[in-house]
Amino acid sequence: MSKRHVKIKWPFKKGEKAELIWIGDPFRYDNKIMLYAYFRANRVTKKILLDWGTLPCLAIQHDYSDGVITTSRSPQDAREVDITIYPNSVKYFEKPWKIPGNNDPATSRSFVFSFNGRNIILPVIEVLRSILAPNSFLLYRLFESNSFPQYFTETYESNKIHLSFSSLYGLKYTKTAFVYQLVWLLTNRDLRQVYESLAFTWLQTNTLKFEWDFVQPINITARVKENNNTWTVLQIVSIKNKHIPYGNISISHPEIQNAEKSREAKKYTYYSLNKNEKGKESFTLDEQADGSTEDFDFVQMNQINHEYTSVPSVKRIKRGSAKQRLEEDENTKRYYVDDHSIRSTADSGGQQLARGLEHQMLHEIKAQGDLQDFINLLKVLEQYPEVKAIRAFTDVLPEGLGERKFTKLSDGITKRSYVVAEIHMMNSNRFNIIEVERERRPLSTIILSSNFEQNWSSIYNYLLVGLVNASGSWTSDLLKSITYRGIHIVKLKHSRKGVNHRAKLLLNKLM
Repeated sequence: MSKRHVKIKWPFKKGEKAELIWIGDPFRYDNKIMLYAYFRANRVTKKILLDWGTLPCLAIQHDYSDGVITTSRSPQDAREVDITIYPNSVKYFEKPWKIPGNNDPATSRSFVFSFNGRNIILPVIEVLRSILAPNSFLLYRLFESNSFPQYFTETYESNKIHLSFSSLYGLKYTKTAFVYQLVWLLTNRDLRQVYESLAFTWLQTNTLKFEWDFVQPINITARVKENNNTWTVLQIVSIKNKHIPYGNISISHPEIQNAEKSREAKKYTYYSLNKNEKGKESFTLDEQADGSTEDFDFVQMNQINHEYTSVPSVKRIKRGSAKQRLEEDENTKRYYVDDHSIRSTADSGGQQLARGLEHQMLHEIKAQGDLQDFINLLKVLEQYPEVKAIRAFTDVLPEGLGERKFTKLSDGITKRSYVVAEIHMMNSNRFNIIEVERERRPLSTIILSSNFEQNWSSIYNYLLVGLVNASGSWTSDLLKSITYRGIHIVKLKHSRKGVNHRAKLLLNKLM
């Protein structure tokens, strides 16, 4: 847990305490999921645009000051109590809500039930962020239908579950606490069904709501405020008696490797110009930033305490080895980065992606064999007046489930590569093309397009992992699985004719 202050843009005076009075529904804004938080001080209400990932920092009816969201003060009359939520007594309830000092439309969504002679009001958003999705990875997957296979595969044995994570799954979420939460969600069927149903509701109504279909009692410690024999839950601070029905968990991830110390000098190193005299940084959140970075800890106000009935062992299976260069020499490139400590709690992206698959101009990409032929085709295509711009990147295929021969060429050593080209047309249409190194295989080019905003990076990875698992075949089930997301797919077979003829064929597909 980071102890560094994290601030947001603050519209109130320095030292002035503002109460968080309302958290708005999530919505899409500039390709991200956002929300409005409403703060009130001295009878003035102001709303602030925040990334959805900032939600764990927000506690209703708590006071904030100077824009620091990593600390807040609870109401003086609030107290912590233990509550057991029995499934048969919970009812969903919603009603229009008036935000004091603001005319924005709002709807109050809560679960209402009785406990020890008191009426309990539990906001839906508190259940989402504390019980179902208490970390950033799970918060953002709420909006994606059937997205888990993009990030990991599950294998079950007697008293054991194995999760094989893809490169899309952030390494920071392989920490034990996050693994326990994920496995608890995956292996309790009622929890998982509720969680996975939320994406369908969101896509249909742009609203995150659900019925209390849990079959098990849930024990919590909550900070509540009492009024006329009614407890309103302001914040869940602990969840107890969580049961994982497996004694052993094993995980693997492309970045979990043996680190071998090397005498070789570093090829490059980064230095931050933003550290204070103690070597620590203070971060400012900005909703315009592109995404979170690996060096920015997941921010939350108070770490929710999760108590489990038993503690499974977690084994980290390492894939291969990686050199750990500790020294520098005259050939080490030194980069001095001045990023003003701006961060975002949005889903992974931004600098993290920039350090990975970087889009290039076509003349900058060097490939061999089939892929170089494809690059040459794109260079011809780029000259057509109907084409506005082409950007592309190349990489090697991701690892599939188990040992897959297709990840390597016929020599059994060389990694098989692919190229992704993103083509922007003059009529504002965009196409995404995947070309995989064939090595005499009859493997078609895949052309993707959509009328909706898509997370294309995750779609590329999902398709390529599926290709590897199918031993180098674009199976109908694989392609059909992403059409449900509003993606149109066209397969283009390869021609033996010249590059100009093939470029014309591709243009016809795009038009």
